[in-house]
Amino acid sequence: MNKSFSYIEPDPYLVQKDASIYEAMLIIEKGEERICFIVEKNKKLIKVISDGDIRRALLNKMNLNERVINIHNNSPKLIQEEQIFEEAEKVLSKRILVAPVINKNGIIVGVLRHKDIIPQIDIRSYKVTIIGLGYVGLTLGLVMADQGFSIYGLDKDQKLIEQLKNKIAPFHERGIEHFINKHINNNLKIGNDQNAINSDIYIITVGTPINKLTKKPEVQNILEATSIIAKKLKKNDLVVLRSTVPIGCTRNVVIPNLEEISSLKAGRDFSVAFCPERTAEGRALEELKNLPQIVGGLDKKSRELGLRLFGENTHTVIDIGSLEAAEMCKLMDNSYRDTRFAFANQMAELSEKYGLNINYLIQKVNLSYERNTIPFPSPGVGGACLSKDPYILINNFEANNLDCPLTKASRKINEEAPNNIFYKTTKFMKSVGKDITKAKIFVVGFAFKGEPETSDLRDSTTIWFINKLKKHKVKNLWGYDPIVKKEDISNLGVKPCSLEQGFKNADAVFFMNNHKSYLSLNLSLLLEFMNDPSYFFDGWNIFNSNDVISFPGVTYSGIGLK
Repeated sequence: MNKSFSYIEPDPYLVQKDASIYEAMLIIEKGEERICFIVEKNKKLIKVISDGDIRRALLNKMNLNERVINIHNNSPKLIQEEQIFEEAEKVLSKRILVAPVINKNGIIVGVLRHKDIIPQIDIRSYKVTIIGLGYVGLTLGLVMADQGFSIYGLDKDQKLIEQLKNKIAPFHERGIEHFINKHINNNLKIGNDQNAINSDIYIITVGTPINKLTKKPEVQNILEATSIIAKKLKKNDLVVLRSTVPIGCTRNVVIPNLEEISSLKAGRDFSVAFCPERTAEGRALEELKNLPQIVGGLDKKSRELGLRLFGENTHTVIDIGSLEAAEMCKLMDNSYRDTRFAFANQMAELSEKYGLNINYLIQKVNLSYERNTIPFPSPGVGGACLSKDPYILINNFEANNLDCPLTKASRKINEEAPNNIFYKTTKFMKSVGKDITKAKIFVVGFAFKGEPETSDLRDSTTIWFINKLKKHKVKNLWGYDPIVKKEDISNLGVKPCSLEQGFKNADAVFFMNNHKSYLSLNLSLLLEFMNDPSYFFDGWNIFNSNDVISFPGVTYSGIGLK
């Protein structure tokens, strides 16, 4: 990073308080800023004298041999060492081009010039390292590379590194192949060599999993990433945390680790920002360029750097203030969505008891009524973010001796939804005299969502449902997904197949995500392949129920339906 952002050494500007006006003039003459600083022997600042002050003194008939300290001028404009960037913005301008930087004891420790402060930076010239090349890190790296940044992507997964070096997309994301072919091994270098990184900006995008037993967030990946960065950290670097973390993690975990290993001081020697990822898998490459980016920072310089960095990608950057404010914004984003979906799933349960169609009711109450944006229910709410982030938020509440009943209840409702589907299925099987352990079960849609389409299986509610079936000795499991690879389905203990193969002699068919390709299916033809009687579960209200009910022996069901 451009070293000129640091203040420069003060010695060439210093004049002892016993010096004459003439001696001060010699110092001023050597510098382009035409200024000097009068100090005690211990470098404690007394006055700031410019060549203009000396000219006025001479016009007032002062002698060149008089002590320079006797020149009268206004109170000096100072910059405090602990608040360099904030004070610089207040002091430096086109009129005041240079100012002394003093510590808390009033001792001058440097000089900051107007031309060196942050508005002059060309942030695209900075080298960037992204640690963690999953869905968040890789898409960000590709978009930044497309904007002209020089990126090094670091990940410890050797298989992933080899895939990327061979320009093979490790997951499905709309348009990713074009970006990979264009930028991998060019603007975006890939590797797992920690010694190879030498950057000005470090972005952490590693995962923060939840302990399956305690439901507490684990920050080991974050600590590993910060340890790698700290060994390379130098003055004026920027560290950006993009991973979802508990409120306070950046200040209380990341910064102390960086400072301890690097022996540098955050806010003085390097900057730290929290800039949460907000994209949806499947359209991340588009949203990185269009969605507003929230930026929080340790201090104003950190925020300004974060705003400049992400302002190169998107048209809207939002200065949210502190690190904690940005961390909380991320947790609010996903926990709020989880709560909305839980409300719909909760109402679906009640709707079933009254024999009502919840999807029809939601559609009607939302119609032309702007205050309502009730979502449709679903077969649970999973995915790597919405299944995890509410627990991180709950952890923050509990750390402050607060209850978090709404978020806890929402998570419970959304996690129970796949179990409810299983219970409805077993009830149907018993009613028609079938043993579910011997039935052919065909599941469609394994990715945690279908729109926007993704291949991500992490915390997919489909997998929760599959595990429930397997726990109850259901073995004849068949599966299809338009995006997920067949080997990934097979690894779940499910036989991958085509739609036609899956429907053939099926006792139950489940559509578990909402991929748009399902809308173009010849459902009438497929239903003919099913056994009589059989169970058709439409988890996203994709199909017209009348089209299914019209088939003898096929029972139509869904969320919010009997």
